[in-house]
Amino acid sequence: MSDAFKPTDIRRRDLLKLAGSSVLLSMLGARSATGAAVDNDVTFVSDELSLTLHFTNGGAHQLHSLRNSKTGFEWIRAGTSMDPIFTAAAVPALTWSSSPGEHKHESNGDRLEFISKGNNIRANVALQTFSHAPIMEFQTEFHNISGTSVPGVTAFGPFRFALRDDLGPLQVHALRRNQYGLESIPVNGLVKLSGGAWNAPEYGGLLLLEAVGKDEFLLIGIEWERGWSYRIEKEGDGTWLSIDVTDLTYNLASGEKLPAPRVFLGLSHGDLDHAFLTARHYMQEHVFPAPLQNWPWVVYDFWATDAEGVEEGLLREVAFSAKLGIDVFNMDASWYLGSSKKGTGDWGCGLGNYADDRQKYPSGLANISHRVHEAGMKFGLWVGPNVADSRIVGTEIPKQWIAQIDGKDQTLQPSGWESSVHQVCLGCREYLDFLKKELTRIVRDFDLDWLKWDNSGIPASPAGCNRADHGHQAGDGGYAALVGQYEVFDHLHSVFPNLVLEQCGYGSRLDYGLARTIRSNWLSDASYPSDLVRNNARLASYLYPSADNGAWIVSEDEDLARYASDPAMLDTIFRSRMMSLFGFGTINGQLKERVSLYPETVLESARRHVALYKRYRHLLQHDCYHLLPSGNTKEAQWEAVQFISPSRKETVILAFRAKSAQETIQLPLQGLLEDAIYEVNFENPSRPALKMQSHDLRSKGIRISLKRPHMSEVIFLRTN
Repeated sequence: MSDAFKPTDIRRRDLLKLAGSSVLLSMLGARSATGAAVDNDVTFVSDELSLTLHFTNGGAHQLHSLRNSKTGFEWIRAGTSMDPIFTAAAVPALTWSSSPGEHKHESNGDRLEFISKGNNIRANVALQTFSHAPIMEFQTEFHNISGTSVPGVTAFGPFRFALRDDLGPLQVHALRRNQYGLESIPVNGLVKLSGGAWNAPEYGGLLLLEAVGKDEFLLIGIEWERGWSYRIEKEGDGTWLSIDVTDLTYNLASGEKLPAPRVFLGLSHGDLDHAFLTARHYMQEHVFPAPLQNWPWVVYDFWATDAEGVEEGLLREVAFSAKLGIDVFNMDASWYLGSSKKGTGDWGCGLGNYADDRQKYPSGLANISHRVHEAGMKFGLWVGPNVADSRIVGTEIPKQWIAQIDGKDQTLQPSGWESSVHQVCLGCREYLDFLKKELTRIVRDFDLDWLKWDNSGIPASPAGCNRADHGHQAGDGGYAALVGQYEVFDHLHSVFPNLVLEQCGYGSRLDYGLARTIRSNWLSDASYPSDLVRNNARLASYLYPSADNGAWIVSEDEDLARYASDPAMLDTIFRSRMMSLFGFGTINGQLKERVSLYPETVLESARRHVALYKRYRHLLQHDCYHLLPSGNTKEAQWEAVQFISPSRKETVILAFRAKSAQETIQLPLQGLLEDAIYEVNFENPSRPALKMQSHDLRSKGIRISLKRPHMSEVIFLRTN
């Protein structure tokens, strides 16, 4: 690559153009008598982030500074390496040498490409900054430039660097995904966090390192679901931070390239909410798909395994749903040829077929889709590509696509199912091509607005195919399957950019590797009780906008019947799901779960709350503030979240007394405009509207009273 960092390469007007933007790339270099570069400093300034790399002639690049340019807070020990990570069984620790390459100034930021060489491994590195965001992306690709294979690659990633020695106490904040919880982990020695394994999630891919007592945060995000490792460890005289992919063994052939997942690094000053929102703003501006009109949509998710009356029951629900105010009618499992008709909720029957079941739905899904659209709603469909009914393996699904471990087909027999299922390998090229073709076809044939991909979180479901005829290697079956899944999502999103893609499945919860393609996360089949649903929604909002995180009202929630005559308790049941992407669902695939069969008092509450939700749902895609402690204490506490528009002129608060013995609470708000007067309206009928100064709302707060535990309130604020 050409040396893009010679002072003579920058004209004065170009430098002024760079300096006038929010991203400044400064190049300071000394040159020898022969004109060869002796050293070169490259500094990125992106909003509050300032990063300086130092290149020496023929040596490794060093990280000279990573600081918050607004506060002056420095994170790293100057003059230490920032080498990529590449670990292989037969390769000694690599000594890297680097040289800067091409620099591009783009409308939304700057991009620098450079090369690091370590023996016969070349790392092609691209750094991307963004206007108005203290964030830098790292994209790293490893290339075997030797004439022989490099066997046994077990880890690779974009960087490892040393933290400053005198930072003081540190702790890492990370969201646990298997049972939702926000953990704060002191750094007293080795800290190692992982995304988990297939069907065994651990942490979400956003990790915040806090300099305790200084209100400073170092953000690391990885766009990858599992098999990654984040480490802070003492080594020699320093503390080192790294992130890499580890859950594989890979033989890198001569000339082959191995890309690492995209990673972003950022800085933030303030409290924990602000640090998470720093990452959110970058993701919304540069990663997440654009929100669709009237998003988030109110969902009805329907499926049935009954023997008779399924289409008739479905069409009645379509008419009912339109009157209820539903936006999208989703057909979940058991729509496909050979689906179960025993009423037991067995969704494995016929799975792997992509033709509709004309015995259950005689008029066909295309006609049902037409009826749904005629009723003014959108139409969606469920798929479960990870497993297939064993009875169609060898016909619809070739045996060559089935995942094997040591030559044995990976087969499951869930309790109560009519047939076993086989795991299909998403690392198999032929199967990926089949999936892309069939999913593209059904989106077109059935005129879909929504496609729900279920990762089939069956307990003890196997993974890690090691057969030799799928195109992947023996030691990277799980890695290849994840790459394959991402490929299918990328394909669908490119062909149908306005199609809602939903991730559903225990293993893939809140996966940042899907962040560029999906618009919906199904958080959990544990859709009750209400306090659990609120906890899930509150925690998921740290990683994805609340508008993208799904929760349903379901008939199995015993509180629906228990409080059918108690409007205040019904309010709480509905509002607990209205902190996120809200809807109704049939969990067990039985017609008796239909929403139209709910008691009339519950349906009256449903109609009222669908209308209420549509008054503020547009705010759920914007900033979320967690107004009260997160519940790390055993004492029963109130719960409250606030959503606010980008203009700061409109905000909504959802407050829940929960099990607290405290009847009244004073709730300070966040993010409001300075010196504004807000009109405050309470949804509960017992309190009149009032006007308050923004200063008082921030310092003193709103006084909320709820007479009984488990009651709730929704509060709207607006200013001109």
